[in-house]
Amino acid sequence: MVKQKKSLAIRDDNALAEQKVLDYLRKQNRPYSATDISNNLHGAVTKTIVQKALTSLVDKEEVVCKTYGKQSVYVVSQDQFESPSPDELNNMDAEIEDLKKEVNDYKERNKQLQSVLSGLTNSLTNEQVEERLKTLAEKNNRNEERLQELKSGTKSVSVEDKNRIEAIYARNRKLWRQRKRMFDEIFSQIADAIEKKTRELMEDLGIETDPDELKEDPFAN
Repeated sequence: MVKQKKSLAIRDDNALAEQKVLDYLRKQNRPYSATDISNNLHGAVTKTIVQKALTSLVDKEEVVCKTYGKQSVYVVSQDQFESPSPDELNNMDAEIEDLKKEVNDYKERNKQLQSVLSGLTNSLTNEQVEERLKTLAEKNNRNEERLQELKSGTKSVSVEDKNRIEAIYARNRKLWRQRKRMFDEIFSQIADAIEKKTRELMEDLGIETDPDELKEDPFAN
């Protein structure tokens, strides 16, 4: 019952409504529509009374009205506020710069924390770590055994590995000889065409050839 009487008093008392609306606009110091003001006051003053209060405050030049199409917004008159002195403006500028720096510091800190969080989110679970360690330990043991075998000489290259390596070597040596022969023939024709000796032309062009002819397999024995 007490709340209903208070609401009726504000609804019926224009001076009280004007003061409440003016106090709100002064505190916020930003433009609002009549609907926004009524909603932000949580219905303490109805939209109709708010509109009447705003009209009266505009007439008194305590509030300024700006109309955009069908929408009207109201803001408290800035004439009632004292203009800051040059020193106060300088202090405000310095404070703004400090706040900007503080914001940048927080952004950088937030970036670092996000990186840490991402790393923690993507990291392995305890079970996964244990399984990974077990796998690596087994691989390490196998490598240790292999190393000891190689050091002791008790186990050499298998016959299969030896044959496979020799086959690869023979194939590559054959390809090398074919390409070297093709190069020699083509380069010799070029040297003849310009009436120069092959070795002389190679020296002029800075071409170096393999010193070994490899007509025979150097590893045959």
